[in-house]
Amino acid sequence: AMVDLYSHREFTYRDMELRTTSLANGLARNMKVKKGSRVALLANNTTDYLEIEFACLKLGAVFVPLNWRLSVPELIYIASDCNPTVIIYEDIFLEAVEKIRKGACVPEIIELSGDGSHLSAYEKLIDQSDSTIERKTDVTHDDLWIIMYTSGTTGRPKGAMITHGMTFWNCVNLIKPHHLSTDMVNLCVLPLFHTGGLNCYCNPAVHLGGINVIMRSFDAGDCLKLIHEGEYDISHFLAVPTVFLFMSQHPLFNETDFRTLK
Repeated sequence: AMVDLYSHREFTYRDMELRTTSLANGLARNMKVKKGSRVALLANNTTDYLEIEFACLKLGAVFVPLNWRLSVPELIYIASDCNPTVIIYEDIFLEAVEKIRKGACVPEIIELSGDGSHLSAYEKLIDQSDSTIERKTDVTHDDLWIIMYTSGTTGRPKGAMITHGMTFWNCVNLIKPHHLSTDMVNLCVLPLFHTGGLNCYCNPAVHLGGINVIMRSFDAGDCLKLIHEGEYDISHFLAVPTVFLFMSQHPLFNETDFRTLK
């Protein structure tokens, strides 16, 4: 199901199901997360994004991925606006999160380890929670699942409200024109706090039972090697013009074999 290139962790769909169920139960029991609660995440790209997103689905909670490129005052504004019950954060953002917690009066914070080098509070929460109690929160396609904040370049950031239905139909509508399939392998390099990373094509790959290969942050040479060497047979890859420009200017570009890409 998921490959984390930075921490060298790989998870099957069974792993993903057990971990998201445990996480959902832990958030409900220890952090009082329930239907409608906001669960924020401040982290570089990691497979933990998808675990937290789907734990929120099980609880009927709302996933709020935060843009780590923003300044602390900007993140305090966003946290004050959406009022998260908990912020899950990568260890390198501890100083910023402590300021955000104080400035926005966030009740709980949970640390995760970006490189998987130590047993973080996030992993302990999963390990110590029950993976056998399946939560069946009643949600409809009209219920809120994700809030993604706009860049705020012309004013304050605004929380774009993404429902379960919007996410579902995005997956369905991309299948034919984007050649999505059960054997798709998506290489994700765009930030997962952005819809380009999460919805093209991470969520569609999960919807179909494909594989998500997640890069912590974009690197042109690493991208070209992953596509060329064929370890994962990358079939789907979304980028923006700047990313394609850097790749085209890299010494490896002219010798890269792109034939696995659909």
